[in-house]
Amino acid sequence: MLIGELAEKTGFSRDTIRYYEKLGLLGSEKSARINNNYRHFDQSAVDTLAFIHHGKAMGMTLKEIKLFVEEWGRLKPSEIAGYIDEKVAELEGRIAELEKFKEHLREKKARLISK
Repeated sequence: MLIGELAEKTGFSRDTIRYYEKLGLLGSEKSARINNNYRHFDQSAVDTLAFIHHGKAMGMTLKEIKLFVEEWGRLKPSEIAGYIDEKVAELEGRIAELEKFKEHLREKKARLISK
């Protein structure tokens, strides 16, 4: 598929896809030049962009995402599990902070209503 179709399927802009390609997140195995010199992307590019989207939503940096994309097949299961444990702990910390803030807002609302 061409970059326009990839953009439609994934919700990423063409510029963002080109940026990720420049960073090495969409390597040559995920795209190839065809006769007219247009870049052609395969299903693995869609999968990688979905991973990028979810990774960013979960607080991963592009550097961390790149490591996963490049090294996934070479990482030992224990390394992957350790990294996942770290990310889960980070997320749990963020959730706890959000819960505190939610309670703070509820208390503020209750004080406003009781006046």
